[in-house]
This record gives sequence, C-alpha cells and structure tokens, in this order.
Amino acid sequence: MTENKLVTNTRIVRASYANNSKVTHAQFRIEKHEDIDLTSVKPGEIILRNLYLSLDPYVRFTLNETGGDTPASYRRLNDTFYGLGIAEIVASGCDKYPVGSLVTINTGYEQYTRVSGLNDPNTQSDIRVLPAHARDESKGVPLSNYISALGMPGLTAYAGLKVLGVQPGKTIFVGSAAGGVGQLVGQLAKIQGLTVIGSAGSDEKVAYLIEKQNFDGAFNYKTEDAREALTRLAPNGIDYYYDTVGGAILDLVLELINEHGKILSVGMISQENGKGDYPIRNLKLIAVRGVSILGFIYWHHLKYFENGELDSTIRPLLERKEIVYREEVFEGIESAPEHFINMLDGEYAGKVLIKIADL
Repeated sequence: MTENKLVTNTRIVRASYANNSKVTHAQFRIEKHEDIDLTSVKPGEIILRNLYLSLDPYVRFTLNETGGDTPASYRRLNDTFYGLGIAEIVASGCDKYPVGSLVTINTGYEQYTRVSGLNDPNTQSDIRVLPAHARDESKGVPLSNYISALGMPGLTAYAGLKVLGVQPGKTIFVGSAAGGVGQLVGQLAKIQGLTVIGSAGSDEKVAYLIEKQNFDGAFNYKTEDAREALTRLAPNGIDYYYDTVGGAILDLVLELINEHGKILSVGMISQENGKGDYPIRNLKLIAVRGVSILGFIYWHHLKYFENGELDSTIRPLLERKEIVYREEVFEGIESAPEHFINMLDGEYAGKVLIKIADL
C-alpha cells in the first residue's frame, strides 16, 4: 500500500470584502494546510504544483460582495483566490493531462491546487497544455511569458488589434501602455506600420516605452495635460484607441479621434479599486464622426491559443528581440497580497507575476 505523501500548501484566502473602498491587507489572509496528498488522486482529477501566478486587475471584482459579472462562487469569503497561473501536473487521474505536463490554468493563489471533474463532458475546462518548447528558456523566452506575452495579455493584444482592423500609416493611441497588454499592443502595432502613442503613470515608464519598446511618443498622464500631449504627439489625429482605461481619457479621445475612427474597449481600470463610474459626456460624437466602439473579451478569441497562432507569431519576435516584454516578477506566494495592492495602485511597470516555485 502506498503511503500518503502530504505536502504543506500555503494559500491566500479572501478574508473580507472591499466593496467600494480601496483594497488593503484586510482583504487577505495567509493560511497553511497539510491537505494535499500527492498519492491520492481520483479519476478525472489532477494535482498541480503551481510555478507562476499572474496578478490581474480583474480579480479586484471578486472583492465585491455583489454586482458585476463575477460568479458568486468566485466571491465567497474564506475561499482561495483564483487567478491565471502556470503549473506542472504532479498527479493525474485523467489521460488527457499526464503527469509532467506544463499548463496554464485559472489556478489558486496557493502552492498546490486540486482540479476535479475533468472526465465529465459537461465540465468547462480552461486548461491550456503548453508546447514542449515552453520549457526551453535558452533563447531568451522565460517560462513566465506563457502567462504574459504568450498568455492572456498576449492574446488580448494580438486579437484586439485584429478586431480593430488596424492599417499601416494610421495612428493608434494605447492607454495604460506600460501594462501587461499595452506594451505588447504598441510594439505589435509598430511592427505593422502604425504610428504608436501611449500613456503611462511615470516618467520612467514613458522613457522605457520610447527608448526600449519603440513607441513613437508617450506622455505621463499624472503630470501632463492629456489634451495637449495627444494634440502634440498625434498632430494628424487618432485613428484607433486601444482602451483599457475608460473614464476621462475616453471622453477626451472621443473629442480628438478622426472621422471613422475605432475604439476597442478592453477594460476600465480608471473606475476600479473603489472608484466610481465616470459619466461620458461626448457620446454624441460617435454619430457625428461615424466612430465605432468595439467591445472585447479575450475568451472570445481562444482559437489563437488552440491553433498555435499566438505562439508561432509572438515567440519568434521575442527570441529575436524584436519585441521587448517587461515583467515584474516577485518571489513567494506569501507576497501576493502586497503586490496585488501595489499593482492596483499602478506602482509597477509591465506584467506583474509571482514566482511560487522553480520548474
């Protein structure tokens, strides 16, 4: 008879709701449990050893007691937070997911996660099995990129530009350009022949966008007047706006965008973390100028994962250093609450990740 092999599992649980207030450490609790038995796996189950965790603004919605599109099951108190991660399968009762496979999955803010029900045909799985070359970091593409430039942020950037239908010679403005999605949007658009303008929250981020990531221009939205900056940097107007910010800057772009311009609405981070809704005043200009506003959610475009197109397009650009992708990687699952709070406050540049364990 095989002996039980229990491993201590440190996890981050939801201790309280923030609702309309700023997120603080009071919303998080760190717990340790010896409750993962690596020799006990049922049919249809896998056990994951989590390697990297992505910290994303959308998780903020799970700290609201009610409202929004977040299912109630993702908002329960005393439950483990969930977010996109990279993991290694260390035990499996499912032929489709053998031991040793690397996957990305909506996993727990924890060291080990048990996933059940995978043999049920009605189970909706978000598991993405990574290609074998994901392990190969020798060409300068770290494994962590599979939840950044080659993961959901990369998919959002790549597919978003396709939805916009960008054309060379046009001008695109990228909100929150130093973030996990924006930095890639700008570089891909530049490769496609567009003039690229971005906004960011510090002079250091602005300099990085221009000097390292090939943006044609950028401005610090905290210290510069956005109207003056956009008029100066885009003298021929804005043709496309890749919007993850919403609020006042969206209102301004509606004034400045060219006739038949297009806006991709991906998120509204200006109205998250306890900030109220912003009343858009310039909606009449949509009709006056024939502007299109297109909604975007990444799971409508998973085909670019499934057919390998995202990997085959973006990975060579990363290997050849034609795209410079900026990550901020912090060590240890216990550090997740602090860095999640700082991420919401805009303190970091690039994609924010927690490294939980070595491969």
